[in-house]
Amino acid sequence: MCHCGKQEKLSDCCGRLIEGDDLADSAESLMRSRYSAFIEKKFEYLQETQDPQTRSILDRAANEEFALAVEFSGLEILFSQEKENKAVVEFIASYRDLKTNELSKHHEVSQFRKQAGIWYYRQGKMQVKKQGKDK
Repeated sequence: MCHCGKQEKLSDCCGRLIEGDDLADSAESLMRSRYSAFIEKKFEYLQETQDPQTRSILDRAANEEFALAVEFSGLEILFSQEKENKAVVEFIASYRDLKTNELSKHHEVSQFRKQAGIWYYRQGKMQVKKQGKDK
């Protein structure tokens, strides 16, 4: 099944976006595919789907370091809304730190922008909460 939580094969869901076979039809689809790209370690996709206007602030090395240091365990979409060429997606991504074995949740409210028919991730405001040790 796809990492994003949809009951489809990765190749029929986020994989087709990550591999460049299709474009996201919504900001939520793009966000789901970016979550899957973190799991699949497809860092080029994360860079390509970053809004060209905010791409210069993307810290690719930090994204790679984070993705290699954690094991994701689930995605929950809390809110998704599109209005013309702008969108907001609020989500929680659960993960375990591979070094410390601590469980955490990455809670983010993300901003997206559509340009020339293509959705891009602009920026996000996040909060990470520790949950304790995995037993």
